[in-house]
Amino acid sequence: MAILDKVRQWIDGESSELVLERAARDAQVKPRSQAEEFIVKIARAVESVMQAELLPLPQGTVIIPSEYIVFLSTDDDSEWKGVKRKGLEQGLYHILAERAREIAGKRKLETRTFIIELRIDATLGKGEVRVEHTWEDADGSKTGVLPRSIVPIPARSVVPPSAATSPNIPSKMIPPSDPNMPSGIPSAVVGDEDDEFTRVRPRQIPLFVLEVWRGNAKQSSIPVYKNEIVIGRGSRSKPVDIPLVGDVEVSRRHLTVSADGNGNFWMISEGKNPVVLGGREVPNGLRTAVKPGFPIQVCSYSLRVVV
Repeated sequence: MAILDKVRQWIDGESSELVLERAARDAQVKPRSQAEEFIVKIARAVESVMQAELLPLPQGTVIIPSEYIVFLSTDDDSEWKGVKRKGLEQGLYHILAERAREIAGKRKLETRTFIIELRIDATLGKGEVRVEHTWEDADGSKTGVLPRSIVPIPARSVVPPSAATSPNIPSKMIPPSDPNMPSGIPSAVVGDEDDEFTRVRPRQIPLFVLEVWRGNAKQSSIPVYKNEIVIGRGSRSKPVDIPLVGDVEVSRRHLTVSADGNGNFWMISEGKNPVVLGGREVPNGLRTAVKPGFPIQVCSYSLRVVV
């Protein structure tokens, strides 16, 4: 607002205190830089998650999620590196810590600390962000375990009398009752002289085997039955399928390896330290093809897909 306009308002009857107050406020308002706008955008996205997930407790206190994962585009991630990235993380933590207390209001906020982690989502456009949250819990320290190749079942199972006498079910064939059995695939039931039956289930075949090496020594060969596995150091809030322990440079969630069942394999790097494939660093967040037997270097570890 121009000085003449302020004077005109004063002449038209506005008090001098009101005009001076408005002038002082206008002087403090400056257009935000692109970096400031980006920080505000992230803070608002995280705050909306805080608001949505705020959980009042019966004792008059409240809790909010303790960990927030902020996904950036590849372009924005490349701009926020080094000291600038550290400043972004510290700035967000300070802003959101204050905002969390404001959201709690007069109620006591039970969540004492929280974590903000920046990652890449290659599907996002420049300037776009996406936020996910995690609730800490007592079971979060357990590392995910791959499915066993053979589902444990009783050695023998007796046919229920109702099933044996049912006119619609043959005495030597029982439909599968296990919810994990694929629909439309009957269990093979073999009878014996005591009219007891052994149920034979189809065996799972691993999609591939992941060899884990460290130095020149092979640590383990792990059969994989899922189409996608998560590899990393793991933590209470981020259980992984295959933990790489003993190396602090490995991120809690460092990479994923996936298979399509037709002999094709891919990986996505998500760690703060690089994944090296064929002597080249793999860009974070980008799906990269992996050839069986080709070493995937993850800090002090080397991984190989074996078929």
